[in-house]
Amino acid sequence: MSAAAFKARYAAYTLDLAVLAPLVAVVAWRPLQVAQAAWTGLQGAMQLALDRAFAAGHIALLDLATALQSDAAFMAAMTQGIEALLAALASAGLWAWIVVAAYFVGFEASPWQATPGKRALGLRVCANDGNAAGLPRVLLRFLAAGPSWFLLHLGHALVMFRDDGRAGHDLAAGTRVDGEGALPAWATAWLGLQLAGVALLLGWVAWTAMQAVLVLGL
Repeated sequence: MSAAAFKARYAAYTLDLAVLAPLVAVVAWRPLQVAQAAWTGLQGAMQLALDRAFAAGHIALLDLATALQSDAAFMAAMTQGIEALLAALASAGLWAWIVVAAYFVGFEASPWQATPGKRALGLRVCANDGNAAGLPRVLLRFLAAGPSWFLLHLGHALVMFRDDGRAGHDLAAGTRVDGEGALPAWATAWLGLQLAGVALLLGWVAWTAMQAVLVLGL
């Protein structure tokens, strides 16, 4: 697979992420607000428990830890708060996954055979024989892409080592991506913007780390 073809796939994917970001934010907003409230409640419960422990004379670290574990009100608040926090985060994650799944599966199983990002780059998802992939294959393709996120993108990286440009999820679903060609100028600029953003982020992280080292050193 050529470097230009790989860049086209990546550019299309990041365009789709840019479209998806506000949609995911909308559906996850309420659960994340609940999670924030639960986190604030946990912080408040911790502060109240510390105040009670200090007032009772528990200052030493080990003594303080024992006092907190013996504080029934604190332990109950922590249990309830953690359960609420995890439930809210799970809800946010579930709604985000539903939106992402509906987006990729819906568009790629449609007559377009492509998400808006792929369509903008002239790409389409099809069965390995060139015909329309159909909903079952597209759904399997989406689900099969999931493990690559937990395997350092090894499944996605296959496109760089195969002549047919098929990723791991394409092999699993019997699909391929057609229409790969030269990258348009605007797409090259889009990738350059992302590269600049990553460079700025890494520069900020390096500068922050250096400042922390200097402060600790002083």
